[in-house]
Formats: sequence, structure tokens, C-alpha cells
Amino acid sequence: MQKLLALLGALCLLSGPSHAQNRPPDEAAIQHTIERFGQSWAKADFTDMGEYLTPDCHWINVVGMHWRNLKEVQFAHQAFATKMLRGVAAQPVESTLKFVTPDVAIVYLRTHIGAFYPPDGVNRGVNKQGDKDNIATFVLVKQANQWRITSAQNNDVISQAAASDPVRQMPK
Repeated sequence: MQKLLALLGALCLLSGPSHAQNRPPDEAAIQHTIERFGQSWAKADFTDMGEYLTPDCHWINVVGMHWRNLKEVQFAHQAFATKMLRGVAAQPVESTLKFVTPDVAIVYLRTHIGAFYPPDGVNRGVNKQGDKDNIATFVLVKQANQWRITSAQNNDVISQAAASDPVRQMPK
């Protein structure tokens, strides 16, 4: 009997926990979390960020500003939304989801961002940005059965540079 229990225990350890049956609900919940950020952007109102970000989150924006907690991330997004990004559309283009562990996932989201004018939303003839794609990496964690963003970084996609991506020349 002890040998049977030891064998069953070993098989359980080798097979690991079965999380496959939970993937579709987790995938849908992760997608919903990412959509919440998009909804906040569209409304230019980030007061609900505490519902889908962790309190200790980090965010690195497209120009390298590093915000280190929910209060900073929320404040910065709201400040930009009410100034230079007012009315700027962000349309999702494609996304990829990768589970790192059953409770940690990464989403790579490519979005087309409309034109905007830093630093204050005023077109000065030489300060146009955007009207191009942006790619963001979101790290999400599952806490209390809810998926929340704990870290994010976004970068502009520079089409001229993409043409010389060495991976495009890589043998298949």
C-alpha cells in the first residue's frame, strides 16, 4: 500500500497541476483586464485603474518615464489624457498572450495610436507624434481570483527600422 501511495504521489508530481481546463476563463479574464485599460483610455478617465492594476505596479512609458506604484501610474495617465492625449484614439491591432505560470501571464499588445502633440496638445507645427503603431508588454498576476496588471512598458513601432529587422532575413 505504501508503494502504491508513493507511486501515485510521484505521478502527481511528474504530471504537475492540471491548469488546462482553467485556461479559457483565465484568457477571457486577462482580455477583459486589458480591455479595461482601453476603456479608461477611450474615456480619458483613469480613476478606475485601481480595479485592474496592482497597488505596487510599475509602468515605463514610451519615452522612458518610470512610474512606480498605482498612485504614480494613475496620476501620469490622467495628466497625459487631459492634455496632449485628449481625444487621441488607440485601436488594438493584435495581441499575444503567454502564460508564464498559472498565476502570471504576459500580453503583447500592438495598438495604433492617433496623432498627438506633446507636451500640451497644441500643434506647433514641429511636435506631431503618434499616428503609428505602439507595442506594449503587460505582465499580469492573478490575485484573489482576479487578473491585474502589475507591470507594463510600451514602445513606438518605427516602420523604417522594422524594414531592416534581421529576423526578416533569417532562414526559415
